Amino acid sequence: MTVLLRCALEVAVPLWIERVRDWSEAERARRRAVCSQAVAEHGDVILYRERGKTADAFNRLAEGLALLAFVPGGVTLGDLHFEVVPGSSNPSAAVPA
Repeated sequence: MTVLLRCALEVAVPLWIERVRDWSEAERARRRAVCSQAVAEHGDVILYRERGKTADAFNRLAEGLALLAFVPGGVTLGDLHFEVVPGSSNPSAAVPA
């Protein structure tokens, strides 16, 4: 993972966590499927920029990681870990895995 991508995710994922915090689990599950499909199809443009596509693919990655932060144990990508503790109003900071 590039330093720039890591820094961008450290900022974007907690912002997405706050955005999706009040969504139902069913809505989160639906969006996880959408995000995983988008990253599977277009994830390469996150690392190898393509005008008009990179920002959307990055946002689907950040949203997907935020959504996965709500599952027990959270989510780890490289050396970043995101986890929302039930009943907490604070998302975990991006911490080394």
